[in-house]
Amino acid sequence: MTESDLFDEFERLWRCYRVCCEVAVTLKTPNAEDDEFIRMAIVGFSYHDRTENWNHDHYKIAKNYLDECAGLGDSAQEKKFNLLVIGALLGLYSSGKIDEKIYRIGYILLPGFVMAKGGAVNEL
Repeated sequence: MTESDLFDEFERLWRCYRVCCEVAVTLKTPNAEDDEFIRMAIVGFSYHDRTENWNHDHYKIAKNYLDECAGLGDSAQEKKFNLLVIGALLGLYSSGKIDEKIYRIGYILLPGFVMAKGGAVNEL
């Protein structure tokens, strides 16, 4: 996957957002700290790597991103979408499908992608 493929991945996740939300609601994890937002990250991760490979380091990255979103006043839908994408990026990286450079580019591009969608994320 290259930098130019990231946009396609973001769009794919945008289109399947509702299904991912439904999956996240029913997802059972052994960790009490896995709230609705972290479960969205796990769902995103599972598109590219096995959920068994999700670990505490992944959780910390997702949690840090969630905390950044909270500081910006993002809506619940924006947070869920952001965490879905962060999880997918972590899954891509964990499975070796992207390197650290592409992961970082995706991390940086995500806010711009959401901003370009305007308020549409709140209508998903």
